[in-house]
Amino acid sequence: MNTRAEAHRPMQDLLTWLPRLPMTGDLQVDYQAADPKVLAVIGSSAETTMNVLHNGISSIGELLAHSSPVVADGTIGSDALEALGHLLAELGALAAGAMVLAQRCRFENADYQPDGCP
Repeated sequence: MNTRAEAHRPMQDLLTWLPRLPMTGDLQVDYQAADPKVLAVIGSSAETTMNVLHNGISSIGELLAHSSPVVADGTIGSDALEALGHLLAELGALAAGAMVLAQRCRFENADYQPDGCP
């Protein structure tokens, strides 16, 4: 039986499926030429990734908000806070990119009906 962490790996799924998107001659994603199943999986994985990132960033913010005593006494150094700041900025940018990717996949795939679905 899979653990919860093993069962939900949306970022890993996203990175696995992204190379299956076709490209145009000017190296842009050709969403219209993409397989609808690929768009469905990428759209779902991108949306789930965005949600996981938002929840994680929020949780880190909560921890930081309650960590001022250990920052003030030097137990946690300013270099650690700087590194967390850079990480949070990158995670926020990744979440925004995942949102755009999910939206574009869903838009191009609006009329997709998987086999066996009405």
